[in-house]
Amino acid sequence: MATKYDVHLSAEDLVYEVPQAKRLLNRKAEEGVVVETLQQLAEFLEPYKDAFHSLFRLIIIAIVLPVSTASCERSFSTMRQIKTYLRNSMADGRLSNLAVLSTEMKRAKALDLDNVVDEFDSVHQNRRIALH
Repeated sequence: MATKYDVHLSAEDLVYEVPQAKRLLNRKAEEGVVVETLQQLAEFLEPYKDAFHSLFRLIIIAIVLPVSTASCERSFSTMRQIKTYLRNSMADGRLSNLAVLSTEMKRAKALDLDNVVDEFDSVHQNRRIALH
């Protein structure tokens, strides 16, 4: 993975960094610090990222790598449904907002629209349309 993602001198550095990081994790585990996921490992190594530069960089790369292409394909499918021939002149901002709403449909349906209207009403006092 280190050679694939061009982490500088990683093969040589990782030989030294991995055992030292393991010793540090074991020492912290005795103190009660629990690290079970890559996210937790990245948060744990954040203060030591200069000492474990190559290892920290590889962990960050591993966190952001997608496991599959399903989410990417889902977003293109959503885009195709939203941007039809009739909506072809839509601006990028609106298209992006509609795509997020469509992708996050469960969360969008869970929103209480009365609260959204009340918050908008309290923020924008000077307008022509009375909401209440």
